[in-house]
Amino acid sequence: MTEKYTEILNSLTAPDQIFAFQEQKHVSGITYREFANTPKTLAEFYDFGLLFPEWEFIVFNNERYTYQEIIKKSAKTANALKGAGVKKGDRVAICMANNPEYIISFMAITSMGAVCVLLNSWWVPDEVTYGLENSGSIVLIADEKRMKGLEKFTDLKKVVVRPSIQSTEFEDFNSFISTQSNNFSESALDTNDNATIFYTSGSTGFPKGVLSTHRNILATLFSWALVTTIKKEEENFELVSSGSPEESAPKNQSAILHCVPLFHVTGSHSGFLMSIIAGRKMVMMSKWDPGAALKLIQDEKIGAITGVPTQTWDLLTHPDREKYDLSTFKELSGGGAPRPPEHVKKLKDGFKDAEPSIGYGLTETNAAGTLNLGKEYLSHPGSCGKAIPPVTDVAIIDENWNFLLEPKAVGEIVIKSPANMVCYWGNQEATDEVFNDDGWFKSGDLGYIEDGFVYIVDRVKDLVIRGGENISCIEVEAAIYNHPSVQEAAVFGIPEERLGETLCVAICLKPSAELIEQELRDFLQDKLAAFKIPSFMQIGIEDLPRVASGKFSKKQLRDDFVAIGENAS
Repeated sequence: MTEKYTEILNSLTAPDQIFAFQEQKHVSGITYREFANTPKTLAEFYDFGLLFPEWEFIVFNNERYTYQEIIKKSAKTANALKGAGVKKGDRVAICMANNPEYIISFMAITSMGAVCVLLNSWWVPDEVTYGLENSGSIVLIADEKRMKGLEKFTDLKKVVVRPSIQSTEFEDFNSFISTQSNNFSESALDTNDNATIFYTSGSTGFPKGVLSTHRNILATLFSWALVTTIKKEEENFELVSSGSPEESAPKNQSAILHCVPLFHVTGSHSGFLMSIIAGRKMVMMSKWDPGAALKLIQDEKIGAITGVPTQTWDLLTHPDREKYDLSTFKELSGGGAPRPPEHVKKLKDGFKDAEPSIGYGLTETNAAGTLNLGKEYLSHPGSCGKAIPPVTDVAIIDENWNFLLEPKAVGEIVIKSPANMVCYWGNQEATDEVFNDDGWFKSGDLGYIEDGFVYIVDRVKDLVIRGGENISCIEVEAAIYNHPSVQEAAVFGIPEERLGETLCVAICLKPSAELIEQELRDFLQDKLAAFKIPSFMQIGIEDLPRVASGKFSKKQLRDDFVAIGENAS
């Protein structure tokens, strides 16, 4: 963090400024630092978009919508839901691929005081059934594919988006809202009202519903807005210092390639909600395709992408990348998973005008946590960054909730922020397991802090203990990524009778690359201690399984490897 960064931060957060903050006691009795000037509700936050109502807001395939058009459709949807009997606090579920109706529905539900339940659109019907039953949703807005297998829900109001055929079982979305007013009716909303339920990725056990208020979500959005403002003022300062004219306004409306599912906080908060306050055009992709993404970047003059690190790597390594004009491309943001350190410099070299960055946060923290960007990311590529100022704190604890203050002391990462969730919906026991009495949240990630930079070592529960030796999966993965043939690698442990656990790796190779097990073992010999080299390797997997956030599904990989071993014995 430069002196100029600190100077700008202090200026913007001064008592009389827009990002001023103060200590505030929540209804829980816990005191947090909070922004003094945030909108009280998401409904008020949506008014930011009315500063540029005729600007393009959503581009989806051949469809284009201004912000004015989207907000009017949201009002019609909210009125239709009220007409269907939805009241403040009721849960309304969304389950569909990314499309404009998803955003329209989200804005409608949260504006009228209902709770938006974002179901994973990758779920099979039994999993969707679980989400509907767990949340107690009374309305489901979904696309045709996600309506299948839900016949048992006879009392559930079902509204289908973009159907290919007419059905008597559910109502078409356009018909549902067609006769409604395009003005919002009055709703008595409070900043502490429940707003959303996102479901955790479910890498272990049943997914848990993460309940957040309007206050929680807005704390994240204003934190990011502050960082964005600081970054812009730093850039202007550098321009002036170098003798270049300062640009008071962008030449073109900014645009983001939106390619993360909206049921994930990265897609919802970073991609969608931040576009409202930024006056940014969202170019939506319902399915990731790096070739199509490159064309969209060129044609729509896209400046930013926010996705899992794999997606930016896909763009860098695509064989057709040089065929496209990517001169508007400036921001290579990532989240949901760590980016291999060696990828950071390669991204900077490959996209010379663009800046890679990484963020760390969880569904339970509404994605608030740390950020690493600019020169700091290039100099600390293995870190997920520093705590986002000024209302988020990050610390390290041991298994007894003792805070570890020594530099590089390894323990569990904990986060305190007004963005932290209220609770796991209907699961007080799980909630109590992750919070202490002062509002600190246990991330489940093992890491350390050095000079303010947070480094993730591994998942607490995924740390492989082999014969009493702790093995960091991320450390082993980083070594394997150095092999030129390796595209992706996931390291994990499976039960082993004598040692407790044995180390395994599943590897996806780069196109046309070849690699045999002995070659990789020889390559790792001087990079890892012998006990850290995986005992079992599966090389040449076409696609590694993933959970909804984009992270590797190590649970599935463990199960697959155990099954292979059982079949072989």
